[in-house]
Amino acid sequence: MTFIRKLLGAVIAAASGFVLAPGAGAVGILGPSDEQARALGEQEHPKIVAAFGGEIADPALKAYVEGVARKLMAVSASPNEPIKVTVLDSPIINAMALPGHVYVTRGLLSLANSEAELAGVIGHELGHIYKKHTAKRIKRGNLATIGAVLIGVATRNEGLMQSAGQAAQLYLLQFSRKQEYESDLVGVRLLSAAGYDPVAQADFLDALGLHSRFEQQITGQTAPPEFLSTHPNTSERVKRAAAEAKMVAGSGVTAERSREPYLAKIDRLLYGDDPQTQGFIRGNEFIHPALKIAFTAPSGFKMANTPQAVIAAGPNAQMQFTAANSADAPSAIITGPLAQQLGVQFSNVRQFTVSGRNGASGYGRAQAQGGQVVDVQPFVVKWAGNTNYLFLWVSAQNATQGLQPQIEQSVASLRDIDPAMVKVPPAQKIEVATVKAGDTLASLAARTSFADYKVERFCVLNHMPACNSVTVGEKVKLVR
Repeated sequence: MTFIRKLLGAVIAAASGFVLAPGAGAVGILGPSDEQARALGEQEHPKIVAAFGGEIADPALKAYVEGVARKLMAVSASPNEPIKVTVLDSPIINAMALPGHVYVTRGLLSLANSEAELAGVIGHELGHIYKKHTAKRIKRGNLATIGAVLIGVATRNEGLMQSAGQAAQLYLLQFSRKQEYESDLVGVRLLSAAGYDPVAQADFLDALGLHSRFEQQITGQTAPPEFLSTHPNTSERVKRAAAEAKMVAGSGVTAERSREPYLAKIDRLLYGDDPQTQGFIRGNEFIHPALKIAFTAPSGFKMANTPQAVIAAGPNAQMQFTAANSADAPSAIITGPLAQQLGVQFSNVRQFTVSGRNGASGYGRAQAQGGQVVDVQPFVVKWAGNTNYLFLWVSAQNATQGLQPQIEQSVASLRDIDPAMVKVPPAQKIEVATVKAGDTLASLAARTSFADYKVERFCVLNHMPACNSVTVGEKVKLVR
């Protein structure tokens, strides 16, 4: 988790205080011109980069991804439109667009299995720009705000990683189903015009669906309601993208996948978090060597470490742990900027101490999507100087009383650690291997460093839905 000088997951913090999610309430009735939209894109760009852990440091990989995007832009109707492509150093699988900007994450590069699949993703995001979807959404003020997201996910059976992904998307523009389908269409046509296999876009969407279903399976959650997603239902998009690809595939242009060159580019790519600098999860404990802190989540809760927050999710509750810079007292943070950001009035504000530090907690209620009333409990601890740590708990109203002892025990577990006494696991990286005679799914999966579900994770990573065999000579991705 990267959280220096900001609070992400509930509110955004800066040295001057807490601010609204980017763009909220900042647009006029008439909407922006192209120039205004591009200016807003430039304004929000550094916030996107910061929210997703910065840009990757590998210049060769950055240049490669930019080159793929340039191929698509060259065959578009607006080849001279200035668009910057950024690879974000985040393990979350995502891509997004703002006016003048396209973003893909390191996590997305790990899941893709060919250059054509990557091109399909970039083509889709270019579609949002070329169709001016970003400007239209800015005009309508449809920027995600974390208060609605957090309160929504606490009361619905969303998969843990879906929840984590939504929490990371504070800045993302929300596109309609129609706009998503339009962008899929643009992406497929750009793929074909650039010489890529247009079916690759549908293949990546299918891989994304396979990944999502697996995460839901292992966390015991059901699929998220489509209307809560930032994109339309993946299976429906696969069908539409595949149908469109079949229509344009007969153009006579050589359809390239460029699988092996792509895998060579992502070989040794960091997979997941860097445990030393971003912290790591061990069992139900979060440990951050660089910040010298640790805490323990309630037993039975599933945890995820994202660039914005550490998330712990149970059947009827969710917690986000983040940090902020503020000179205010914990109680003032709760009753002032936090209450304003979440739209919740907090009462029963009380003082407590954790590991010798002063803290405060509050209690409030909010109405979730669907009308359900939920309990919202912030716990703010002033740790050192102006650094504050926030546990933000949201729980179903009928479950709060039973969960309260676990909630308070988790907050009380926040503690100092000596990094020298912590055994930090090595960072995981993608390793491309060639299947040899005698190799099996089981033997290849056994070579990975996954802690559990080795075969299943191997098949998801390599987009093998049947998960029953490998072919001698093919390239596969391992995580070591």
